[in-house]
Amino acid sequence: MKIGIFILSVVFTFGILYGAIIMFIKFGPFRNPFKDKWGRWKDDVSRKEQIIWNFLIIGSGILLVNMLRVFIFNN
Repeated sequence: MKIGIFILSVVFTFGILYGAIIMFIKFGPFRNPFKDKWGRWKDDVSRKEQIIWNFLIIGSGILLVNMLRVFIFNN
């Protein structure tokens, strides 16, 4: 019972964070480099901007995995 409530609260928290990040990117100070939800680049995006956005996305993913690894594997 407790683990189910914990899992639901984690899923709910990640859903809220995901929505907040999408809204920040869409309406925030950054230009959204994606054309659609499949991740295809717009025609007017420069190669430098693609590299920067890919670095930010991959870096944040690695950071998230490293933070969650502590909680999942208890290392």
